[in-house]
Amino acid sequence: MARILFSAHDPAGHTVMDSVDAGNAEQAIASLAARGMANIRLRDVADLIAPRDERGSPPAEPLPLRPLKQQPEPSLRTFSVELLRRQRYWIALAVILLLCAWVLAHKPVLILALGVLLFALLPALWQYRYAMCHDRLLRAIAFGRWADAAALAGQLAGRVRKPMPAFELAARAACICAAQGGLDKARTALEAWRERLHIKAPAAVDQRLAMVSYAAGDYAGFVAACRAAHLAAPADLACRVDLALAEARVGDILAALELLAGLDVRKLPPTRRPFHDWARGMIALRHGRSEALAALGNATRSLQVHAANPAVWISLAQCTGAYALALAQQGRRDEAETALRPVWPVLRVHGDRLLLTLLKRELPAASHADDKKRAAARPAG
Repeated sequence: MARILFSAHDPAGHTVMDSVDAGNAEQAIASLAARGMANIRLRDVADLIAPRDERGSPPAEPLPLRPLKQQPEPSLRTFSVELLRRQRYWIALAVILLLCAWVLAHKPVLILALGVLLFALLPALWQYRYAMCHDRLLRAIAFGRWADAAALAGQLAGRVRKPMPAFELAARAACICAAQGGLDKARTALEAWRERLHIKAPAAVDQRLAMVSYAAGDYAGFVAACRAAHLAAPADLACRVDLALAEARVGDILAALELLAGLDVRKLPPTRRPFHDWARGMIALRHGRSEALAALGNATRSLQVHAANPAVWISLAQCTGAYALALAQQGRRDEAETALRPVWPVLRVHGDRLLLTLLKRELPAASHADDKKRAAARPAG
């Protein structure tokens, strides 16, 4: 007997996606027809979770990763280089005007050139202190330094005026609160934003409520909030992928399969494509299929590109943890430990309970190495 996935219409005309135990496809269809099902379609899990090499591009092996604790903080030089890159057209215009002012000896042109230069540079330089504080906030959250994170969020709160950045900061603060046992308080704080954001960003509050629920270890609430976000913005493919990933990680695999079925990856924003691979990989991992390795490897490699950005660290750690588990389950323990060690300080804080339990069982050396270092660093007594 095998577990065969199907979609069909029940006697009331509702679409059903579930599984049936049968010896083969013919027996499955006969069994479903006997239950009054119509428009029966059997689904092949392997097709939905096929690695990228069967979809036109080769699967990618993740790169060696510097430990997240050793990722450098952005310096003034780095900030300045990025500022020059973003404002290069305004700066080029200012340089042209300066040359014209020098050639023509025309004072008004010189004043205009300086004005353009100040317009391009001063607002961003003014934001440098905020950007550095925000970077430290993200790092504190990633490593579970909740007291530091709460203090930094409080510092930033008084500097934000625009609604969306203020909401994002409120969501970070709510996650910090939920992680320390204040889930109800965190949810109440975010619900206060719903009316203000309902028109502009109908799914935003539910998306952040999902983060808050996950931070508190409420996985049912996490999936429910992702589902609410998807219902609030059904045309938003990013919300659909987020829900599929939540179901694949800690929810209903069949629901995850249904969400991914028929989804055109080419229409996804580039930033969400790694999450599509991650969802496929988690479905395969929970099914015990070898395709998990390719899908999770693709997702991890894609997220590693942004490893210098602490905003990505939690997702990178969670995805890498699943990839390490897939490696370990295929007997590649040395590679699994190498992949897991750089992200473990973040994953130990933000991994879901099932993943952490499986990793500690499969890879005790890698998962406990950082814990031992932390214990040794504590003062005696």
